[in-house]
Amino acid sequence: MTQDPEHRPTAPRTPGPLAPDQAAAPPVSGVLVGVDLRGIQAYVYSGRRILDAVGRAALVAELTDTSDPVHGVADLVPPGSLVLRDAGGALTLVVADPAVARDFTGRYTRRLRDRAGDLTPVVAHVSYGPGAVPVPGEPALPDLDTALAELPVRLRRARRHMSALHTPAHGYGITAVCSVSGAPAESVDSSRPLGDRGRVHERVAADVARARGIGRRWHRAHSDAWLAGAGSADGPELALPMEVDRLGRDHGEVSRVAVVHVDVNGLGAILGEYRERAGDPAVPGSGALAQRALSTRIAGLTEGLARALVRAVAATVRTEPGRAPTVPGAGAGGPLTLDHEPPGPIRLPVRPIVVAGDDLTVLCDARLALSMVRYALDWLDADPEAIGDPGDPRVALHRALARARVPGRTVAAADGRRHTTCVPTVGAGIAVQPVGAPLSLGYDLCEAMCRLAKARRLAAAATDPTAAQEHVVAWTTRFDGVDRVVRRFELALRAERPRTALPMTGTAFARFLDRYLSAHGGPVADGDTRHRGWLVSALVPLLESGADPAPELARRAHVTGNPVALPEGWTPGELLDAVGVMDLHVDPGLSAALDPRLPAGGGPR
Repeated sequence: MTQDPEHRPTAPRTPGPLAPDQAAAPPVSGVLVGVDLRGIQAYVYSGRRILDAVGRAALVAELTDTSDPVHGVADLVPPGSLVLRDAGGALTLVVADPAVARDFTGRYTRRLRDRAGDLTPVVAHVSYGPGAVPVPGEPALPDLDTALAELPVRLRRARRHMSALHTPAHGYGITAVCSVSGAPAESVDSSRPLGDRGRVHERVAADVARARGIGRRWHRAHSDAWLAGAGSADGPELALPMEVDRLGRDHGEVSRVAVVHVDVNGLGAILGEYRERAGDPAVPGSGALAQRALSTRIAGLTEGLARALVRAVAATVRTEPGRAPTVPGAGAGGPLTLDHEPPGPIRLPVRPIVVAGDDLTVLCDARLALSMVRYALDWLDADPEAIGDPGDPRVALHRALARARVPGRTVAAADGRRHTTCVPTVGAGIAVQPVGAPLSLGYDLCEAMCRLAKARRLAAAATDPTAAQEHVVAWTTRFDGVDRVVRRFELALRAERPRTALPMTGTAFARFLDRYLSAHGGPVADGDTRHRGWLVSALVPLLESGADPAPELARRAHVTGNPVALPEGWTPGELLDAVGVMDLHVDPGLSAALDPRLPAGGGPR
């Protein structure tokens, strides 16, 4: 959820301590305090339950939320201070002097230790301005802009000098052990029975129980917001799952889920350019304050995308009397049977886990992953002027960037029309894993795929400017260590005849789905068992070895008496990628069920 602040700068909401008119003038001198939380991914995905991940992600957001006096840390912010960033596991604020900075740091780290002891805070102080009291051992800098540039350097330096005092010491349990963290169990989660009779419940540590309570609150609030008006008016009640097993399983089949991570491309460059264009050079710090509205718009875009994905999947649910509800669709993996215990709600096979800043992490039935990513890219590429609704997060972000004269990108629609949008592109990583496997490994894999995709995009943009206007997608179906998966991926790319076409641009990704995996996509989409066996046992080894498959295609046509028609313009890499996911793809027609070009309604929360 958080990265080095030098690469992922964000501007936060306006906190309570200063009124809007006061926040318009940054202090001439003071101390810049930066807090960065380490170990967020390991903390969030340490359990196997969706509820644990949701609750811990919401807790991280609350620990850096200075606008919420009840659940956040607004009560810790010193009076008269100015918050420049309070999201994504990072907190940056300006206080009056080093004494106030030390007092705030002590109270904040104590709050952090009490609520989330497994998170490690990294703190740096930077004095600036004329007459400022220097931080011990460090010189005072001339102005706020210089201090903001120095802060990432101080944070990296502090990160290299972590002491043993930052290592959590949970002690040893003499009776029960927490089933999630391994720490001494201090509470009993009555919502989690163990065994068939339900007389014994799961025993957990206090911080796990606290995070689950926050997760239930976050779940209720967002489920109500995202599912309001979803599905048909007279249809059954829908709900989001809080257990991995509730994402959708077919008895007798191998159940797999996908962790999908979506991240904005070049966010640091976008915010940096916006700061230069919207800020006043004569007022130090005004650029950081000018990013505030833009940061809110980007957060609104992320939440709007999560809401759109949930509502699109909800629109495809089909129910018939006497039968289990399903999500029908074209593809070898469908239809998807949904979890339903009458008279309770139908649980959708999708669950956003992290919705923070420019990050969106979604857990879903693996068979929906590719279709959901395609819908997400179509939703982001919609023409803001055609949408028109100022409450739509895409329109709000587009207009904010356009007013600052930030260049947009050109999008070619399916009908050949072109339009310009300032909504940024994204990188998407997908990792498929068995049900019950650690979510932490799935997240690490999908994030690694996202990083690889974004790195390839940057390399391509250096020689081809049009590559910078494209989304980028990569996925893996291998459930292995991250290093091994990445190494195999790079070897497949460096082969004389590349054994993969990944990462794919958004345009190439849509063409790949249509060409290989659609209902009329050639041999890969064919549901015949013998034909699929031939693909895996005969054709795939030839493609992986780099041999010419023409003789095998001719032999297969002679044996079956039918021509073996490969998609026009096929490549070995694309065909191998398609065979790898041919049993893990269902196209439920998300765009037909909920047009991505329609206004989403409702601005940033």
